[in-house]
Amino acid sequence: MASNDENQDDKTETATQYRRDEFRKQGMVAMSREVLSVCLLMASGVTLYAISQTFVPQFRIMAEAYLKFDHIETMTRGALFDLLLIGLKSWAWMVIPVFAVALVVAILACAAQVGFHITWDPLTPKWDRLDPMKGLQRIVSGQGATEAFKAVMKLGLGSWIVWSFVSARMSEAAHIFEKDIPEICIFFGRELGHLFFLLLGTFGLLAAADYLFQRFRLEKQMRMSKREIREEYKLREGDPVMKGRIRNIQRRMASKRMMDAVPKADVIVTNPTHISIALKYDPTNMAAPQVIAKGADHMAMKIRELAKAKGIPLVENKPLARTLYKEVEVGHYVPRDLYRAVAQVLAYVYRLKNGDWNTSQQTAGAF
Repeated sequence: MASNDENQDDKTETATQYRRDEFRKQGMVAMSREVLSVCLLMASGVTLYAISQTFVPQFRIMAEAYLKFDHIETMTRGALFDLLLIGLKSWAWMVIPVFAVALVVAILACAAQVGFHITWDPLTPKWDRLDPMKGLQRIVSGQGATEAFKAVMKLGLGSWIVWSFVSARMSEAAHIFEKDIPEICIFFGRELGHLFFLLLGTFGLLAAADYLFQRFRLEKQMRMSKREIREEYKLREGDPVMKGRIRNIQRRMASKRMMDAVPKADVIVTNPTHISIALKYDPTNMAAPQVIAKGADHMAMKIRELAKAKGIPLVENKPLARTLYKEVEVGHYVPRDLYRAVAQVLAYVYRLKNGDWNTSQQTAGAF
């Protein structure tokens, strides 16, 4: 029986970065539609106010075009076509800027919430969405109920604000029609602006709260159980047991290659207690001696046994053996600061092999 920490439903752990990336690829991000709506409302309102000065000229152009037909005989096909072009042009001057600004603001509002990330996964066909029962479940689910509650709350709150605002100014509006038309326009424009920003501020607070709620809900949805975290680690990094076996195999293979290189050594530098270093040097092809094998404890003894079997001399030099074992990796060349010590060892070995003092002296000065 699985323990409680392995229960898949016990999602108490914070989501890993891999899980967050997978959610993001599927388009599951913390994005609030309320924030988008408020940004579009603000952008549309500001844009309409900015281009409101162009409305009157455009309305005048359309009015003059439509009212010039004083007789039915003047309504020819060409004239009607010209009238259509004038209407479309005036409509474009008034509407296209609003749509353009709204599009840019919508992109920026989405990017501000989730960053610039494009995924086509939500657009791929999913046939289970055609199942009416699953569709009904989505509607009556907790998320559907939450969205319905938000819509009703927005409608109710917006209606209450508009009613309260209009009721508070009803007495002042009752006498406004006694004034001139410019004053009437200024009054209604000012009050509509006040109402606009009042609604914008109220819905902005709701949007901020909804964004925080969306982030909280996504974090809760992404939570993982400890078993899921272990399975994800195995999926991404591999099974630790298998990785340990692979490392053991790699170590054995490396040890075998190293032991195969020991017979090629010229000398084995030893620390009598537990270190062996196999050195090779070819003056014609190598710039410096090379460490072709090294080992400690049991491996050091195996290197010595193989060297004795192959007739390779062993030279005891405790400081040199310790330094080479600590600082030089297998396959690397001896560093410059150890040239003299290694040269003395090689010179001693050549004297033993050849009994030639001159050869040993040449070796000592070759590097």
